[in-house]
Amino acid sequence: MKFIYFIILFILFGCSSSTYYAGGKGIENSIRKSVVKSYTNNEVWELRAKQLGYVEAQYCQVDFRENIPSKKSFISSLKVKTQKLGGNGLVFDSCIVSRNASCNTHTLCRGSAYIVTYK
Repeated sequence: MKFIYFIILFILFGCSSSTYYAGGKGIENSIRKSVVKSYTNNEVWELRAKQLGYVEAQYCQVDFRENIPSKKSFISSLKVKTQKLGGNGLVFDSCIVSRNASCNTHTLCRGSAYIVTYK
């Protein structure tokens, strides 16, 4: 009987401070990238946006049978990183594909994170 009482107390109070995410990081990242808009260099200059820094996303293809993420996927990752810096604007720069000793194909994409204020 004491054991059942202990289990009930654990269920009621032991998990009360836990946070559960139905979709995990996927939903969080989807929300983060949705608030970041893509701009050109000219647009952020005209809007007088403030640059927060540079963002990078990379992928190492170890096995040639692995799928390489699409450019759209890399841009989504850059948008998430932009939002984590506090930005709401991204200027995509480029993706560089290379090979090295540990990667069959190494892809590195770069962009600039901005905060754009609308007046």
